[in-house]
Amino acid sequence: MATSSRRTENTKARADATAAANTAAVPVPVPVPVPVPGALPAAPTPHVPPLPALTLRQVQYFVALAHSRSFTQAAQALSVTQPALTAAIRQIEFLLGGRLFERSAHRLTLTEAGTTILPLAERLLNAARGTFDDMTSTFALQAQTVRIGFIPSVAARLLPVLGSLREAYPNVRFALSDLPNSELVAALARGEIDLGVGIRDEADEAGHVANTEGFRCDDLFDDEIVLVARRDDPLASAASVNWSQLTERDLAVFVRGNVSDSLQRTGGSQNLRLEPKYRMEYTEPLYALVRSGLALAILPKLYTLHLHDPVLVALDVVAPRVTRTVALMSLVGKERGPQVSACRDWIAEHLAT
Repeated sequence: MATSSRRTENTKARADATAAANTAAVPVPVPVPVPVPGALPAAPTPHVPPLPALTLRQVQYFVALAHSRSFTQAAQALSVTQPALTAAIRQIEFLLGGRLFERSAHRLTLTEAGTTILPLAERLLNAARGTFDDMTSTFALQAQTVRIGFIPSVAARLLPVLGSLREAYPNVRFALSDLPNSELVAALARGEIDLGVGIRDEADEAGHVANTEGFRCDDLFDDEIVLVARRDDPLASAASVNWSQLTERDLAVFVRGNVSDSLQRTGGSQNLRLEPKYRMEYTEPLYALVRSGLALAILPKLYTLHLHDPVLVALDVVAPRVTRTVALMSLVGKERGPQVSACRDWIAEHLAT
């Protein structure tokens, strides 16, 4: 009886094992999704292109060395060893496929390719710094800083517009820089600022072209060139003067900006000699020349909006009227975030006339 019972148990065990094996071998059917009438097909997974092997730190090494032209000084500024810096530069040149520096025993210079790459590298670093600031401020302030540069003469009109923007969007912060027009355009090209309010001109004193390819320029308003004279000057008896009346007078202008160029163009077109005798850096010395009777000042009308000097008067200059166009400038497709776009649109709407 015991033997028969063991045989029965063994037979049952083998049958259970066979059934389990057969069950494991049978594939479990995968349910097929049934299309829903009217539903959009699932979007394909987008292909994410790989990032280049070049790192921001390597780009920073290249920029630091390009400015210092010394491995020793660049390594000290970057707090790295000179061998580490040398290895990083070699790696950059390998990745880019060419030499960036010409090395000799006593001199380090940029190659032609290095000179071309340097402003691109500076723009990349500045954009990265701004983006990192935005990322950290997302948690610290829940805000994004918009970097705005402007020529000093537009401050009286621009800053109230930014004040109203700040009231409408309290989370927006500004980093403001007042710059000459040439430096403004250069800073924008390097990516150091997001927006620039300056003069749209064919070319400024430094040869920077504000309306070149890659720039977006939205014209805001025209600023007229005017004359500032003493109230007791014979010219002040009229509401306006002609350029021809200024040929025998000593004229003063700002040392920077394009007013001097405008005088030369106007004089050339009218066959008049309009050559400034004095060139001042700031408004007060310019006005002081006029108060003392040494000169008449030629300057943009924006500078005279808050001229409340009882001795001085601003007069229109006609035949012809000379204007400069104030524009809102930015790099095409380079906005760091929606706040920059919103700020640009706000300025264009509230500052344009």
